[in-house]
Amino acid sequence: MYKVLLVLASAAALKRPQRGLAVRGGELGLDADTAISVGTKLMGLSGIYAYVSPKENLDKYGVTKTDQNGLDNMRWAGAQQITTAAIFAADSERAIGLSGYYAAWCLIASAPATKAVGFPDWCIYGWAAVCAALGAKTLSGDVSPWVLVAVWGLNGLQQKFMQDTCVELYGANKQTKLGKSMMGISGQSMLMTATYIGALAQGKSATEAFALSWIVGGALVAVFAFTEAEDLGAPKTGPLVWAAISAGIAYLCNK
Repeated sequence: MYKVLLVLASAAALKRPQRGLAVRGGELGLDADTAISVGTKLMGLSGIYAYVSPKENLDKYGVTKTDQNGLDNMRWAGAQQITTAAIFAADSERAIGLSGYYAAWCLIASAPATKAVGFPDWCIYGWAAVCAALGAKTLSGDVSPWVLVAVWGLNGLQQKFMQDTCVELYGANKQTKLGKSMMGISGQSMLMTATYIGALAQGKSATEAFALSWIVGGALVAVFAFTEAEDLGAPKTGPLVWAAISAGIAYLCNK
C-alpha cells in the first residue's frame, strides 16, 4: 500500500519549479521559489524515509530504544509528511479540495500501521470516505473550504496534544511513550497542512501560505526538542536543525 504514498511523494518532488538557485550579481540567488521547492522535497523525502525505514529514521535522530508501537506510529507520521508534501506541490487553487483526496489515500495506504496500533477499520475507512467526499464537494464548490481546514486542524490538534483522548475516542490500543510522540509528529504535519490551506482559504498567496505553514512547523519542532527529545533519549540537535531549516524557508518566502 505504501506505493500510493510514493506516488504522492513523487508528485511533491517533481511538480514544484526549480528556479531559485540562479546566480545574480555573483551571489547565489535564494528566493521564494527555491524555498518552496526545497521545503516540499524535504518534507516528502523525510516522509518516505520515515515510512519505509522507521527504525533507521529514528536511529538517525538518536532514538535507539524503540518499540513496535513507536515504529508503527513513525510510519503513520511519515505518511502524513508525504501527504503534506503532496498538498504543497498541488495547484494552490485546487489544493484545499485535493487535500481531502490525499487524506483519504493516506489513511488507506497507511492502514497496516494504524491497524497495528489498534485503530479499527471503521475509523480508518470511515474517515477516508468522509475526506474523499469533502474533497469532491469542496472542488465542486458545494462545501466551504473551511470544512476541510477544520478537519485537518482539529485532527492535528488531537494527534499533537491529546493522544490519550484520541486513543480512547477510537478504542485503539494503549500507546507507548514513543508511540505517543510519533503520533505528535503526525499531528504536527496535519497542523502545517491546516495552516497552509487555511491561509489559502483566506485569500493569501501560495508563498505566504507556505511561509506560515513552516513557521508553525518550526515552532512545533522546537517545542519537541525541549519537551520530548530528552525523554526519548535523543539529542536536541536533530529537531533544532529542522527548526532552523523551517525558519530559513519562512524567511526566504517572506523576502
